[in-house]
Amino acid sequence: MSRAELRIGIRSLEGNIKSLYRFSQKPIIAVLKANAYGVGALQVALLMDKLEEISALAVACVEEGIDLRKVGVRKKILVLGGVLKGEEKAFVEYNLTPVVSHKEHLKALAGLNIPIQIKYDTGMGRLGFLEEVIKDDRVEGILSHLSSPLDEEYSKLQIERFVKILNHYRGLKYVHMESSAGVVYRIPFTTHIRVGLALYGEKPMPNYLVSLTPALELRAKILSVKTLPAGFSVSYSRTYITEKSTRVGVVAFGYADGLMKSLSNKAYLFYKGKPVKIIGNITMDMTMVDLTNTDAQVGDWIEIVGQNQSFTDLAKLAGTIPYELMTNLSSRIRRELCL
Repeated sequence: MSRAELRIGIRSLEGNIKSLYRFSQKPIIAVLKANAYGVGALQVALLMDKLEEISALAVACVEEGIDLRKVGVRKKILVLGGVLKGEEKAFVEYNLTPVVSHKEHLKALAGLNIPIQIKYDTGMGRLGFLEEVIKDDRVEGILSHLSSPLDEEYSKLQIERFVKILNHYRGLKYVHMESSAGVVYRIPFTTHIRVGLALYGEKPMPNYLVSLTPALELRAKILSVKTLPAGFSVSYSRTYITEKSTRVGVVAFGYADGLMKSLSNKAYLFYKGKPVKIIGNITMDMTMVDLTNTDAQVGDWIEIVGQNQSFTDLAKLAGTIPYELMTNLSSRIRRELCL
């Protein structure tokens, strides 16, 4: 039993992976960092480990890679966030592939006979070498990252910079740059695409060229239903006052679960497909909604994300990005694979 759950649709997830593969004609590196963007890395990793379209998985740090190995993941795991001294033994013990983006990372890996990949900063201004060619027999691949995929001119400049770097290498097994949004550029010289958000049916840009199906349903149970009279205040700071007799439901989901307080008095949740407005301030563990003209009862489910709205939709209302909403999802939300 759970008061809140995130249901992960296996068929939709697999369908999105196949759709991305068909569109790009390239094997996929599935990014499962930050608990698979909040979806649940341990829930989806073993599923992805069995799919032929998935060539490798990617995480942010050594600890995330170790967690995947401990549940039985066998495919290649890239660690995107570099290498710190003291971590080098874990790369060997757990068969993790480091992504090197600084000379200090190379120093930490000195003497270790493991494949490495080199990251280049072509315009992100974050991790990565600028133009330096790394002459090391262990190099099996190079990668970069598009900072602004919606900016076509700048993205093409980054691609041009990357191809100039690629010309200094030979015999690479992995060349990757395209993210969920970046796949639309169909970069001809890359060998893989590296995607995260699109796997779950969240479209990273308007008019996205890849056909995706929503794979996530986030829902929570109703804790209370009661009718408040006109002129009654709802929640902290009295930001909502009922104008008439109102049937108010209390949903077992708050900002501690990942529903940002900025959505208070703005966003809608859904009951049996019908929108029900959030009224009053979202609190730590609970959110109030207007259930007038519904037959909702205590114990019924309220949909937060699913067929009626996406994380992207909520993020626009909250003034943020879907990644932030998703990675803020609480550990007390049950994650469940379902058909």
